[in-house]
Amino acid sequence: MGALVWRTLGLRQDSIYKVGMTESLPLMKGKVVLVTGSSRGIGRAGALALARLGANLILVGRHRGRIEEIARLGQECGSPLVRTFVVDLTSRLQVAELGVKILQDVPKLDVLWNNAGAYFTERKVTKEGLEQTWAMNHLAYVDLTQGLMPLLEKSSDPRVICTASEAHRWGKVEWDNLQGEKRWDGWKAYCRTKLANLLFVAEQGRRLGNSPTKICAVHPGLVNSALGDENRGWAGLAFRVLKNVFGKTNEQGADTAVWLAARETRPIQGGYYAKRRECLPSTAARCAHDAGRLWEMSQVAL
Repeated sequence: MGALVWRTLGLRQDSIYKVGMTESLPLMKGKVVLVTGSSRGIGRAGALALARLGANLILVGRHRGRIEEIARLGQECGSPLVRTFVVDLTSRLQVAELGVKILQDVPKLDVLWNNAGAYFTERKVTKEGLEQTWAMNHLAYVDLTQGLMPLLEKSSDPRVICTASEAHRWGKVEWDNLQGEKRWDGWKAYCRTKLANLLFVAEQGRRLGNSPTKICAVHPGLVNSALGDENRGWAGLAFRVLKNVFGKTNEQGADTAVWLAARETRPIQGGYYAKRRECLPSTAARCAHDAGRLWEMSQVAL
């Protein structure tokens, strides 16, 4: 599996990305940014970077203690106002309830960063009957984006950023096996959700058209984050070793998303970015038919 991950992410030792590109970032005073998965990894690092730029933060995560710690650190870094929400993003019900709470409590939203994600080597089903990788990595992005669209539309420059991955190039949309109902492979399930991220961004971008609201996807690279740390067995161990030896720092992994959130130039509608540059996703990720079909399927039970 290690070799597959290495090839999938397209990394070499001499291509590890260095933070500190030539383009400086403007301050984000008065901007409101929501970050999911902000208790650890690139979400944590990105939230603190946004705090240093003066953004107001909405932090979403499932671990109350970690979220509260990041809220405190965010304020120390310069964020004037930090709100926290403890949510299990594998639950569509909790994601829907989160959207309602934010619509009630927050006057506007400038940036939604759908960042939370997971890689599981074992197949587990939520109380709602959903495979947890699919629920967190794909459906939570769809539900939260659409639930918060009215709030985003109140901003003069609304942006939605979705954390995807070059792993999407190894993903395949198996319409009869989207949630591993017939055949299960944890890594393939992860790759499938990352392909789903790009298909969602493409279709949502098509539907937004020339709207001021821009949606894009970002590839953080192989990062030594907490992704997959809960997995046991050889597959879990191999992934942890791979990240530890070759992975970027969380700050490096978060850099392009922070750049997309803060820079004055708006993202390209439906675009895909890595290393502060627009990239061309796979042929599968550019299939308009699959994007539309997946969109329709993802609306069920919203």
